[in-house]
Amino acid sequence: MNEAIALSVLQLVALTIPPIAVLIQMVRKSENLPWRMRKLSFGLALTSALSFIGTGAAVTGYILLNTSLGPLLQLGLGLTVFGLIPFAAFIGVLYQEHKAAVGP
Repeated sequence: MNEAIALSVLQLVALTIPPIAVLIQMVRKSENLPWRMRKLSFGLALTSALSFIGTGAAVTGYILLNTSLGPLLQLGLGLTVFGLIPFAAFIGVLYQEHKAAVGP
């Protein structure tokens, strides 16, 4: 039962990353949003991404410690969570680019 919950949480993380990316794109294209709200929006997106990285790492750790998975599957789970780190860094890069284009 716990393994099913853990896998469901990983699915939730996987499903929420694309909407975050879409919301960032919407903020970048917004013309009527003041700089303060843009900055807050990027901060919220980055906080969400970091939270999902932590969630993914915790759930992956739980699965690895409490189930007997093959080494290839363990590697796949680890790479999945590790793959979220560049996404968080990319949000930071987008923020810097957006700040240079729109910011004060």
